[in-house]
Amino acid sequence: MKGKIGFIFLIVIVFLGIYIFSNAFNSTSLFSNHDYNFIPEIPYIPEKHSSELTIVGDFLYEEPYYSALRNGEDNNLYFSLVNKFFSDDDLSIGNMEVVITDGTMELSGVGYSFCAPTFVGDQVINLGMDVMSLSNNHSNDRGLAGRVSTFNYFKDNSDILPVGVYDESRDVSKNIIDSNGIKFGFLSYTYGTNQWIPYDLRYSLGLYREPDNGVITDEYLNLIKNEVKFLRDKVDVLVVMVHWGDEFTFTPNSEQEFLANYFNELGVDIVIGNHSHSIQPIKWIHGVHDTLVYYSLGNFVSADYIVDRTDETFRNAYQFGLLSKVSVTKTDDEITIDNIRSIPIVDYYDTNLRNFMLIPFDQYSSDYEVSHYLYNSNFNRDFINNTYESVIDAEFRNSVY
Repeated sequence: MKGKIGFIFLIVIVFLGIYIFSNAFNSTSLFSNHDYNFIPEIPYIPEKHSSELTIVGDFLYEEPYYSALRNGEDNNLYFSLVNKFFSDDDLSIGNMEVVITDGTMELSGVGYSFCAPTFVGDQVINLGMDVMSLSNNHSNDRGLAGRVSTFNYFKDNSDILPVGVYDESRDVSKNIIDSNGIKFGFLSYTYGTNQWIPYDLRYSLGLYREPDNGVITDEYLNLIKNEVKFLRDKVDVLVVMVHWGDEFTFTPNSEQEFLANYFNELGVDIVIGNHSHSIQPIKWIHGVHDTLVYYSLGNFVSADYIVDRTDETFRNAYQFGLLSKVSVTKTDDEITIDNIRSIPIVDYYDTNLRNFMLIPFDQYSSDYEVSHYLYNSNFNRDFINNTYESVIDAEFRNSVY
């Protein structure tokens, strides 16, 4: 009897437990502070890309360097101290001031008519350059054949993008590079060429002036406008390289300033100028759009120790140029250009016109200084540093390291 009562009691306890648990589970008071439809918010992480640029000036190969090589100089010496700047970046940009032979052209490093042997192209490739402007006053030194030869040398032997030279289609859509998820577009223009370029061949070169009268006409402004707008819609960062201004000056002229503002109005992000053979200022134009302008980086490669077209100051200014580093960041669809740094690069050659090398200013020791061919003509560390500090604003003189 006790067993039967115990069993009944156990059944009652079980059902009572189920009843209590069921009511407790459904009780709004017990779980009133919980929302079982809540989905935790995941914090938004913006998509971010970055690219490091190295920007230099003219690659102007001249006879004294060729002569040293013919006399046994090692052609690996020239870039040995600057290779590091190009090995740790994402895009390297410069101006090719000489045409490269296809084997049928007269070679020359004198007389302001330049045609380089193919090993010059190899040097540029091995340095790690990514973009080379071919549009400058020497672009017609060997006519259309020289432009085609130079363009093809880089296209056939490297990943370098040559810009400013075109075939009949003048298709600027090819001037795009994707660097770490950032699309860069490139255009290049020159004021003209030393050798007159026939009307029917002007399509093949980026020009901003009418060659017959040297005037910036509406026709050329509209051509630039159309090409800039075409690329602007397809890239994140638009870079225009332009050969402009007066030789042997530290300041931009009115035409440079006009064009810089025109590029700014069109939405260009970076303008890279050359031609003066001396450094000129780096400036921001803060209009509707922000544009970083290098008015001139001066010579990167050069070897003329005479420079008889100017005075001592600019003969010495001819012997060094600017190397600049720039950081470009893309956060979602917003582009930031900052961390702009620069350093003078000295074109060194000794009193025997040998041992040609490019030397970063911070490595330009007193031994190099006093043994430079032009040291007795007041080309020294003080001249380089004083020129650099007087031309380049302090905000752009940050260390490149």
